[in-house]
Amino acid sequence: MKTLTLVVASVLNLLVFGNVWAHGDHEPTYGGTVGRGDDEIVIEFVMEKGTLNVYVHDEEGKPLATKNITGTLTLVSPQRPAQEVKLVSAGPDKFAAPGVKPAQGDRMRARIKLSTGEEFESVALFTK
Repeated sequence: MKTLTLVVASVLNLLVFGNVWAHGDHEPTYGGTVGRGDDEIVIEFVMEKGTLNVYVHDEEGKPLATKNITGTLTLVSPQRPAQEVKLVSAGPDKFAAPGVKPAQGDRMRARIKLSTGEEFESVALFTK
């Protein structure tokens, strides 16, 4: 009986407090797709006027200045060879991926390197 009570209490605990532990779920800020990967920074992939843009901010939503950050974007498609481009600063917290034209279901992987040498990676499927 004690074991059953302990199991029920544990399940209820997870149901009530599970969202607190779901640390990596971030809402898109710019209407794009938020990638999965390192939780220290949030990377959002957004298609704007025919250009794939990558927005970068910390886990609390504070934009990260792209002037001291470098990065690459790799596009993997089942229909064509993988394409990798260097990300180009296009605004205070925004990179552009020139020449990248993703199709529905393509896998996008952004690799970001901060001025401190820390590297982060985020992956998402293109849906829009």
